[in-house]
Amino acid sequence: MRWLRVGLLAGLLLAQVKLRVGSTIPYDSPWEEALDTYLKAVEEAAGKGQVTFRKYLSGQLGGEVEMVRSLRMGTLDIGVLSVGGLAEGLSMPELLVLEMPFLFESDEEVDYVMDALFPEFSRRLEEKGIVLVLWGVNGWRNFGCASRPILTPADLKGLKMRAQETPLYIELYKLLGATPVPMPTPDVLMALKNRMVDGFDQTVVFAVSAGWMGQIKHYTLSRHVFQPGAIVISKKVFDKLPPQLQKALRVEEKRASIQAAGRKLVRDEEQSILAGVEKEGGVKIYRLTPQQREAFRKAVEGARARFEAHLGPAGKALLAQVQAKIAEYRRTRK
Repeated sequence: MRWLRVGLLAGLLLAQVKLRVGSTIPYDSPWEEALDTYLKAVEEAAGKGQVTFRKYLSGQLGGEVEMVRSLRMGTLDIGVLSVGGLAEGLSMPELLVLEMPFLFESDEEVDYVMDALFPEFSRRLEEKGIVLVLWGVNGWRNFGCASRPILTPADLKGLKMRAQETPLYIELYKLLGATPVPMPTPDVLMALKNRMVDGFDQTVVFAVSAGWMGQIKHYTLSRHVFQPGAIVISKKVFDKLPPQLQKALRVEEKRASIQAAGRKLVRDEEQSILAGVEKEGGVKIYRLTPQQREAFRKAVEGARARFEAHLGPAGKALLAQVQAKIAEYRRTRK
């Protein structure tokens, strides 16, 4: 009878597991849809009623840096975050290696490299108290501006541009002659409305979903940085969970298919949104020629050593691994 009571109590405790999910991703976005795919997979693997999730999206819990710190302390359970946000919140500049300007050339190249180096990034994050579950995709960052089109590096001079709160983005804007204004994601919309900033760099889907696109007149498809995202779990929280729930949360057997589905959702939505924005005509979309994009690349190429300096020694070693995988991918595609 005693063992029966213990078993029943264990079952009740497992059934009571409730996890909070925080993110700046907007509600009703492809990212929320991708997140729901993951959460459903966890629920199915854990067993009906064994775990429930409460989502706090659109920056309800603050900016990414705040949420990363909460994850590390164990006061937030799960985060859906950009890699840049993780880098800043965890004081891990080496993570910014994935967001080096003009590092990648295509979606396929990005996916190949990130999938190949998943174990390496997972190991590094776990040392900092974060469990990496899935790669996500924010996408290619582009320049949006209220006052003028950004078609050459010189067009950024004198502009106040919202910068993500990492040294890499701040350095990029300084290099191109703009004034970087670092601020968390939830503050950007009001800053654009009040003209505290002239523009930003952000992906198509996020800029529209967050309402930023409605505050500008010009949007240039510069694709100067690819920004990955990730679903991560607080290790402090994870280590206290029953083994069967830990396994369910890692979704190792379904990771590849869930990641592929999420990437497709965001990329398909990007093309649909671009077509809609162009049809409405409120924002002018500019597609750079190869020569125009090359001018931006050349403008930052001379400062690559400065970017690499922000990565630190660990980042330089990781950059070598990333570059090796890029070269490997390009060899296989010749």
